[in-house]
Formats: sequence, structure tokens, C-alpha cells
Amino acid sequence: MRDLADQLSPANQPDPSKRVQSNLPASPSIPRGLLLWLTFGLVGAVLFTIVYLIEGAIRPGYDAWRHAISALSLGPGGWIQQANFIVYGVCTLCMAFAWRKVLKGSVYAIIYPIIRGIEGLALIMVGFFSQDPAPGYPPGSVLTTPTFHEQIHIIGAYVIAGAMACGFFAIAWRFARDPRWRGWVTYSLISGLLVLVFMAFFGAGQNPQNVFAGYAGLFERLATNIEPVWEIVLLARLWAGTGLMRSNT
Repeated sequence: MRDLADQLSPANQPDPSKRVQSNLPASPSIPRGLLLWLTFGLVGAVLFTIVYLIEGAIRPGYDAWRHAISALSLGPGGWIQQANFIVYGVCTLCMAFAWRKVLKGSVYAIIYPIIRGIEGLALIMVGFFSQDPAPGYPPGSVLTTPTFHEQIHIIGAYVIAGAMACGFFAIAWRFARDPRWRGWVTYSLISGLLVLVFMAFFGAGQNPQNVFAGYAGLFERLATNIEPVWEIVLLARLWAGTGLMRSNT
């Protein structure tokens, strides 16, 4: 009787959450080749950050707190940051191609890669079209009426930010259809909202009279680094073997 009681006790009963987990269909792991493509795209993002941090630290007269990353495209050595944008854009396009394969079989295989592709093309565009001189940089420069290059650059910059935010929202919707990735819905939505908030502060800081002007560069860096951090954590999980369930919607 005692043995029977032990078998029937709650401590010896299967954990309901584990039963639910075991009933989930297996998620196919991501092929190694696609993981390498995604990692290559991430390397571009990390390299982009490293380059502009080093350039910002050694450029005379450049203030990373208030000057935009794009201002590094100006003055002597500006070609380095221009190339940095272009390389980052190419790597992002490669990542978009990989996501097309990873999400194959669902509408997200079209939507998300297109958004990332737009981001990559916009990065390349801002690499070719530099901004005009900023207040205080390059040293001794004179502010003028916005040029054609400046207007194209601004459009490209906000397309990049918009694509980052929309990408987070789109992939969050995809994660919502996979029980193993439900926690990433909230993470992705918050990430997308933060990109928009920080870019709004950055935009406000473009006015020298605005209270955010002294920290415009900081807000831009916060906005643009949300995506690489998200990708690092995501790829760590994918490399660990967590796959994505196939979705027909």
C-alpha cells in the first residue's frame, strides 16, 4: 500500500509543463551553412561598430556624444566610414538572403528578408551619399543650405532606422507562432520600440537649441546597436541547436 501511495503522490507525477514541452513538434535545426551566412552578416554589424568607435576616438574635433556616426564620413579619412557603411550594407544583404532560406515555407520568408534587404541597400546608399558638415565638425567647417547629398543621406538614415524597427515587429509575429520562441516576441517588440524612441531623440538633437543636442550621437548609437545585440543573442541560441518550427502562414 505504501508503494502504491508513493506512486500516486504529486511528487512522483510528471510535471505538466514537461508533458506539454514533450508534446511540441520537433523544430528542425538551422543548417550549418545558413548559420554561417547569418554569422557573416553579424560580423559586418560588429565590425561596423568597432570601426566607428575607433574612428570617433581618434578624429580631432569629433565628439561621439553629440556628433552622428555619419559625420565620420567627412574630413580626412572620411572614406573609411563610407566604406564601413557599404561593407555593413553588403553583409546585411547576405543576412537577408540567409533569412529567406531559414524562414522558407511561410510569408515571413518574404516579408522579413525584404525588410532586411531594404536596410542593407539604405546602408550602402548612405555610404555613397555623405552628410553635410555638422556643427563643430569638421573643425572650421561652415554650415550651408542642405545639399542633395545631405537630403539623400537623411532619407537613407531614417530608412535604416525604420527598417530595423519594422524588422523587429515582423520577426516578433513569426516567433509568436513557435512555442519555443514565445519569449522572443516581447524582446523583439521592445527592441523595435526602443529603436524608434532613441531615433526620435536623435532627430530632436539635430537642433542645436534642443536639450538633446549634446547627446544626439549617444542616442543614435543606442538605437543602432539594439539590432546587433539582438542578433548576437539570437545566433547564440541557433548555434546551440534551437531550431524554428515550420510555419505555413
